[in-house]
Amino acid sequence: MRRPATLGKILLPALLVLAALPAHGRTLRAQVESVRTGVGSLQQVEMVLSWPDGASAGTFEMRVAQLDMPLLSHRSRNLAWRCPMQRTADGGWTCSGPLKATGAAPSQLSLAVLPTMTRAELAVGKQRLSYESSAASPDLSRIGLQQIPVAWLKAYLASLWAEGQWTQGTLGGQLDVIAPQAGPFQVQARLKLDDVGLETPDGWLAAAGLSAGLDLDYLERGADTRVQVDLVARGGEFLAQGLYAQLPATPVTVRVTAEQRGDGPWRLPAFSWQDAGVLDAKGSAELDAAASVRSLVLDLGLGDLAVARDRYLSGFLAPAGFADLVLSGKAQAHLSLREGKLQAMALDVAQATAVDPRQRFVLAGLDGGLRWSAGTQAVASRLGWASGALYGIGLGAAQFEFTSAGGELRLVRPSRIAVLEGNISLDDLRWQPPEGERGTRFQLGATLAALDLGSLSQRLGWPPFTGSLGGRIPAARYEGGVLTLDGGLAMQVFGGSVSLSELVMERPFGVAPTLSADIAIEDIDMEPMTAAFGFGSITGRMDGRIARLRMVDWSPVAFDARLRTDDAWTGRRRISQRAVEDISKVGGAGLVAGLQTQVLKLFDDFGYARIGLACRLRDNVCAMDGVGSAGDGYTIVEGSGLPRIQVVGFRRRVDWPTLVARLVAATEGQAPVIQ
Repeated sequence: MRRPATLGKILLPALLVLAALPAHGRTLRAQVESVRTGVGSLQQVEMVLSWPDGASAGTFEMRVAQLDMPLLSHRSRNLAWRCPMQRTADGGWTCSGPLKATGAAPSQLSLAVLPTMTRAELAVGKQRLSYESSAASPDLSRIGLQQIPVAWLKAYLASLWAEGQWTQGTLGGQLDVIAPQAGPFQVQARLKLDDVGLETPDGWLAAAGLSAGLDLDYLERGADTRVQVDLVARGGEFLAQGLYAQLPATPVTVRVTAEQRGDGPWRLPAFSWQDAGVLDAKGSAELDAAASVRSLVLDLGLGDLAVARDRYLSGFLAPAGFADLVLSGKAQAHLSLREGKLQAMALDVAQATAVDPRQRFVLAGLDGGLRWSAGTQAVASRLGWASGALYGIGLGAAQFEFTSAGGELRLVRPSRIAVLEGNISLDDLRWQPPEGERGTRFQLGATLAALDLGSLSQRLGWPPFTGSLGGRIPAARYEGGVLTLDGGLAMQVFGGSVSLSELVMERPFGVAPTLSADIAIEDIDMEPMTAAFGFGSITGRMDGRIARLRMVDWSPVAFDARLRTDDAWTGRRRISQRAVEDISKVGGAGLVAGLQTQVLKLFDDFGYARIGLACRLRDNVCAMDGVGSAGDGYTIVEGSGLPRIQVVGFRRRVDWPTLVARLVAATEGQAPVIQ
């Protein structure tokens, strides 16, 4: 840190020369080409002292072509100062008068040169900047500040903290600079910050609207440096990497001790942050040569998660996709970092609740903790909840036992969760935090047993399906924001099965989540299925496949789908008139029949040989197909027996929104009337 010279050293040399001259002279003039000190310089200085015979006071005038004060980021031109110069009883001198400069607001400069002290004060409106030096403490320079814009002090503040860029606000208080010829250099600041803004070029740290009391003690002893900072903040915003804080009007106390030996990296032997009843943080840290955290020990206490969520946690929750997460309860956390690598993490919660307003999940009565360790000694932990929900589906109480060693947290034994009149068994769970360029890794295995599909349909607003949902997920892996399922899921529904495989999700809890999968449909009984969807009745069995399905924000954007009746079915194959109408509407089809459409209305149902419909969705357009070609069209329903019908689609390309609207109309019973 550069040891600054003082404001008084610019003016005092010339004034002391004039003041020392005999008092009986009438007028004294002096011209100085330049006056230079460590704090600034004066160019082309002209001074005039007029002292009438026998008078106890005279008049002092000074003109300066240019004043440069890098310490205060200040430059003035054509300065003119005029003041009555008076001798004091103890043999000193005082002079106070207006100071004018080109383009500058009028100000008042006062100077007192006394045997015991030297004092100078510059006043611009309500702003005051003063300097004081005592004969008893010649190494001490005291600078007083009153409503001083931070812009005035940019250079001085940069000498204390080179990376800090002060953008707005005012400072008040006192700076003591102790600069002996031999001995430690010290700066002691007792300041009041009002609506201050600051930032670093790399965006690592920023603040806005900060109002606080700041005590700073800077000690430079040889090549070693020690800094003690005590901040009591009352309002404002604060950003440090992922931590974004909206500070309350009540006091928040921050204390940091920093040390540097020679050119070595900085150490923080102790730091703390106290927001009574909301956040209590303390720890220590070491930085590397690039000012990145090399080692860290951090303990956090969150006494009220509901308040802490808005004040301190939003900067972590929003990027993870939980910007509006509602929290309550209490939490404690521990983090240990050594040589840039995580060593240990712990999280404990007490009667906590987490509610996602987007209805993705709810967890209530969270109690217990998680322990993660990179060491070889295993550590145990237990976490559970009283109740919960996932996408509106209720979850029963659950308890999970964990162990951790070698950088992995894993489930000790399977845990069962009651859901939808069945259960989900969490058979395996493994978690690894990010390390280096590798992101978070997460893997689980689960078994779904006898989940009631009717209850699921009711909760999700689906048609009233019947059957059960079951299957096993050998492993679901999450890494780099992508969730991949090995194996698949199988639903037993309408006497058949629907199986999902190759399921991959990106950003499952983030913005615009995507899903890709293959779906196989086998041996579905169409009679209860069409009844559940409010569709016209069809008997028989159905097979199908939806390949390369891709959804963005839960809306399909691409797939190859083909549904058709089971050729091996030996039972009755009948289709109702209503179903013919519904299929005609969905496929945008026409009727081709051996009977006139007027006669068609006389029959309730018809025999069929095959039914099939296909859609290849790309760029919001479906390429349609059926069970066979019919000239330029495609056959959807191929009739059998008498009366014989045939439903043919004539439009090979259909807009996806149009097709969806047709499906909705058909299942709502808005079928066309056959004339």
